[in-house]
Amino acid sequence: MASSGLLPSGSLLESLIHISNEVANMEKVPCVQYRNISTMIRRIKILYSLFEEIQDTNGSIPPSSILCLTELFSVIRRVKVTEMGRALDILPVSLLDLTGDTREQVELLHKQVKRVDSNVDPRELQRREVLLQVMASEKNSKNKGFIDFGIVKEIMSCIGLINPFDYD
Repeated sequence: MASSGLLPSGSLLESLIHISNEVANMEKVPCVQYRNISTMIRRIKILYSLFEEIQDTNGSIPPSSILCLTELFSVIRRVKVTEMGRALDILPVSLLDLTGDTREQVELLHKQVKRVDSNVDPRELQRREVLLQVMASEKNSKNKGFIDFGIVKEIMSCIGLINPFDYD
């Protein structure tokens, strides 16, 4: 028998619950893309209840649902908003044995994800531009290797990178 490349549904659900719980309990949210990351954490918390309920029902999961849940696992690992929307587009919620509340939460989440794009803070775009200018000026400068570390330090501290341990 050929392997489908998918985890067994029990292992998949355990993995989804574990990674969702891990994301939901993040202690330190990065300063960069704070709004988008916070939104994704809230959405993953909603999906956490879906994953737990599917596991609690102990019923069989249709292959199409296993495929969608596998995609959601991948999306959560990479935390991509638009990909979450695509995975929820094809999740056959009607085939899953869910309570009305969980079904409604997933449907509302799906609607939210479809209508909301990632928001980029204009200040982050400005910091990016300043950093790119500093890098370009170093490249084009007669003093190769000279960078205004004061500006670089200011930009890095604005995005939460103050000491070497923050780069992990």
